Amino acid sequence: MCLFSSVCAGNELAELLKEGEESNPAVLAAKWKVEQSLLKHEELNEFFDPTMFAGVGRADKARGFPGNTVVTSLTNDSYDAQVGFTMPVNPGAYISLGGAKRLLKDPNGYDELFQTIYGFGIRVPLLRDREFKSLTLNRALAMAEYNMNVSNLLKVTQIMRRDIELAYIAAYEKLSAYRVAQEATKRFQKLYDETIELCRMKVVSDYQIFSSKLELQIGREDEEKARVAFELSLHNLANAVGITRSLALAGDQKALLDTASQVLELPSVSEQDACHARGAYLEIKNNVRYTQVQIDMEEEAKQDDLSVNFGITAQGEHPDNPFKMDEILTDRRIGTEISLIWRRNIDYRGPNTRMARYRLRIKELNENLRSVQLDIAIAMQDALVNFKAAKNRLQLVNEGIEAAQNHLAAQQERFRLGEATSTNVTDAQKNLTTILQRQTIATADLLRARANYLYATGYYQP
Repeated sequence: MCLFSSVCAGNELAELLKEGEESNPAVLAAKWKVEQSLLKHEELNEFFDPTMFAGVGRADKARGFPGNTVVTSLTNDSYDAQVGFTMPVNPGAYISLGGAKRLLKDPNGYDELFQTIYGFGIRVPLLRDREFKSLTLNRALAMAEYNMNVSNLLKVTQIMRRDIELAYIAAYEKLSAYRVAQEATKRFQKLYDETIELCRMKVVSDYQIFSSKLELQIGREDEEKARVAFELSLHNLANAVGITRSLALAGDQKALLDTASQVLELPSVSEQDACHARGAYLEIKNNVRYTQVQIDMEEEAKQDDLSVNFGITAQGEHPDNPFKMDEILTDRRIGTEISLIWRRNIDYRGPNTRMARYRLRIKELNENLRSVQLDIAIAMQDALVNFKAAKNRLQLVNEGIEAAQNHLAAQQERFRLGEATSTNVTDAQKNLTTILQRQTIATADLLRARANYLYATGYYQP
């Protein structure tokens, strides 16, 4: 919805909002943050990347350590070189492939003996697949973070839109005030010229020139201040957009009045709809979800782990050639193994403490949600009050403008007839200028209230 109907033909405000989305540093930073969170989903796929290992070793007396779940293939009095890889596979298993070359010292009947072993193993979790469950939770965590960042982008974009609209209204307000000051200066100049002419014609006294000249100079100074204020308002508008180039307005001073005349009422939006349209509210909601996933991860860390391991190996030896596999030390080339491994944490101090901290974090976030809800409700109520007040003020001012114009015309006629002084005319001129400025302020306040209401409702569209 375009805020200023009189300049909608050029889509001036829409173009500024679009440029703000492309140039505003806060919006761009939020966009890059969303891009980072998107990459996290791809990053988590590293879980399926194979892991390669290689190693060499020397053993004198190789003995298995009770309780160790990592099986070593070193054997007594040998040199060992190993290579292989492991990788997880869906729906929940882990495979290993590898090979080993050994140089055995003093085996049965030999000084040295080369031994070759190839093996394949698979581990299948029974109670639950802790690693895949962790992957699922990490993906949920990444999704919650992504949703948080998207909500933050929405929040920043909404703030940018409000700032641009308010700066846009302020720019037209200052433009209108500048034009009113220019017209006032013209009236003072005209009065000054008429005073000089009437003094020449001996209709009014010469001293009346001084007051008209004084008001003319004051008017010129007011005009200069209004011009500078208008120029600074364009700088503020450029800053809200996020650019440094000079801006110019396509409309004239009537843009405020033309738009205000078409803004009859504010759209009716419920507080609930407004909350779910506001990025600030949604960001906190997604933060709650993020924290809940963290609790789920700590709950998972407390669970038992039971898995079954299968393995099959091929073994062979040769006294001279390390690449040949004869059955020397055993008459069985193929070997198999199976083991059942159970694991659990003995104490849960870490997970329990983190879960307690996360639950308190959720309570904190829920209070923040209530705070945002209160802010939205109050902002909507304030905007409604300001809108109605500005609408009434504008109606009152509009009724007074005609009276101020008639009063000025009457004082000017009396002055030409010598029945009034130039001070009477300048007072009438200043009254007209004041009420025209009040019209500008009331119109801008009306549009500001509308912009603040739309922001409070999150620009909700039913």
